[in-house]
Amino acid sequence: MTAAPLAADVVIVGGGVAGGLLALDLRELGASVTVVDATSPTSAQAGLRSASAISYGALPGWPLAPTPLARLAAGASRRWRRLQRRHGALGWRPCRLRLHGGVAGLGALSAWWPLPFAQVDSAVLVARLPLVLAAAGVTCQAARVERLDPQPTAGWALHLSDGTSLQTPKLVLAAGAHCRQLWPGLPSRLRSSWAGVLELPSYPALLGQAAAWLPVSFGRAALERRAASLSEPEWLVDGGLVPWGAGALVGQHTLVRPGLELGVPPPSAEVEQQLRQGLAGQSWGAPLAVLPGQLHQAAVAFCSEGVPLVGPLAEAPGLWMFTGFSAGFSQVPVLAPLLAQALVSGGAQAEAATRRLLQLGLGRPDHVGADRCR
Repeated sequence: MTAAPLAADVVIVGGGVAGGLLALDLRELGASVTVVDATSPTSAQAGLRSASAISYGALPGWPLAPTPLARLAAGASRRWRRLQRRHGALGWRPCRLRLHGGVAGLGALSAWWPLPFAQVDSAVLVARLPLVLAAAGVTCQAARVERLDPQPTAGWALHLSDGTSLQTPKLVLAAGAHCRQLWPGLPSRLRSSWAGVLELPSYPALLGQAAAWLPVSFGRAALERRAASLSEPEWLVDGGLVPWGAGALVGQHTLVRPGLELGVPPPSAEVEQQLRQGLAGQSWGAPLAVLPGQLHQAAVAFCSEGVPLVGPLAEAPGLWMFTGFSAGFSQVPVLAPLLAQALVSGGAQAEAATRRLLQLGLGRPDHVGADRCR
């Protein structure tokens, strides 16, 4: 069989926020890039979306943890502003923040918070990103990857659902919860969950001026940390709301199952009932629990130790990872330029980018990140 011609310097599987922003940074360095993405209109109509599409897109301007990665991610808004100056609207905007919930020693809280905060409206981003990628010279192919084959000499061959094949010297998996289906031998700390949110057709008038209403802490993070020890599925509901297009996203339902397999999405009617019940049980969320809205679900990748997979796989030359983020809209824009340099710059620039990733506790996806220890 004749080998497929080289598709690009780098092929990225996954066209969400991780794959899309990485592709833009690679193009800035002059690399040719192909993005393969399997998102389909049929899935969206059935209530299944990409994780990027239903993200809150929150961008706190302060570190969420005392780590080098968290300090770097606190400056994500600067990167989003730069991207918008170069490529046009991507959904970034300053946003008022109101926190609610309990704080140890302070009891209940619901107050405007005078900290720097912004949001990427994921409805705007998902609509604009394909146009921005095309304008930047990124080749986008709508297909599902059926199989990955390492090549005898170097590089990878991708066999796609549309019957075509691609070949590339460097392959990046940025397909979120579907990465393990493509390459089962990924580190066990990369796991998956199902997320559900309600889309409200308009921003609730009872909340006044548009703003982000977020809990002081999300229970989802603690549940993800316990994922490796679960023997039964567990779910929870975090109460929050952000503007989204002409409407709003409210609530976050999280389902984590034991093991590494993604499994089928949970029944939508059951998820919506649990989400509304969870909101109704919170004083802040009770008025929102009865509002009409449409449920959306997405498969989500996370790392049980809170350190994303960023960098090459030692046991699979030419295969790189960019997934498992705990706060993707903050972490991706500051890490994508470093990964792009490590991928294609060569020489001193690539070495410097690799050193910086290692300083952040990243750079080797088969390595337990040092970031959690600092």
